[in-house]
Amino acid sequence: MNNKLGVILRHGLVLALLALGADVLAAEPVAMVTDIEGKAVLSEGKDKHDLTILSELKPGARVQLESGARVAVVYLVSGQEYELGGPAVIRFNASQPEALSGAKPKKGGVALAKGGSTIRIKPVVVAQAAIVMRSSAPGSRLKLVSLSGTKTLDVRPVFQWQPPQSGLHYQFELMDDTGKTIATATTDDSFLELPTQMQLKEEADYTWMVSTVLPDGAKYSNVGDFSIAPPALREQAEKMRPLNQATVSERVEYANWLEQMELRDEARKYWKSVAAERQGHPRLKEIIGD
Repeated sequence: MNNKLGVILRHGLVLALLALGADVLAAEPVAMVTDIEGKAVLSEGKDKHDLTILSELKPGARVQLESGARVAVVYLVSGQEYELGGPAVIRFNASQPEALSGAKPKKGGVALAKGGSTIRIKPVVVAQAAIVMRSSAPGSRLKLVSLSGTKTLDVRPVFQWQPPQSGLHYQFELMDDTGKTIATATTDDSFLELPTQMQLKEEADYTWMVSTVLPDGAKYSNVGDFSIAPPALREQAEKMRPLNQATVSERVEYANWLEQMELRDEARKYWKSVAAERQGHPRLKEIIGD
């Protein structure tokens, strides 16, 4: 009896763990929206809300597209793209979408195939270090526009910040990974380029500081950090770069990959171009920080 009871208990435990694993797996998104035109509603259980660019789609999620609506999605593991057209109701299975009514999903290409290897796409995490402000006191922070918490493709990058008002003078300082100051400058502009003879090392970490004083004596400052991307990564980014006439979906996929590679400044250029073309999407607003 004891042996039988032990077997039953172990069997029950295995089933419970398998069920728990299935629940955890089901909680992970399988696809992501890369473009949308028109009205579409996402249903996950009892929750319903408008579908937007960068919406994540879990197994079993249903999307109802109104007449004339168009949605582009990419499956995260395979990179397989699909285009959905309304009116339709689409259910997202683990490996592909299925039409419950209306037009069937159209299978497209594979995302980021220009890179020459399989690229796994991950959901975008909204954490734009390039606009994180880290000065000592509230109200005294300069907003950094570029080169903070990022790798950069530029071997001679431009440092940029947002002026609190016009007519100010700025102090600039650049330090290497040992904390040694390697460059200083003053400027009346809200950007700075390093001298042509100054070469930064690839993959080395750098920190820079910019500060100013307002006419009323208030001090504004901020600190950023960055590194120059290695040649292999710069080459890969160039191979995968979308063409000028690239679709919104292609630009979203590329920007997403840039984020994964910590090339956040480069990614932001593409997020901003998409946001200008597809206004009103909340995740895009969060990412670009405007």
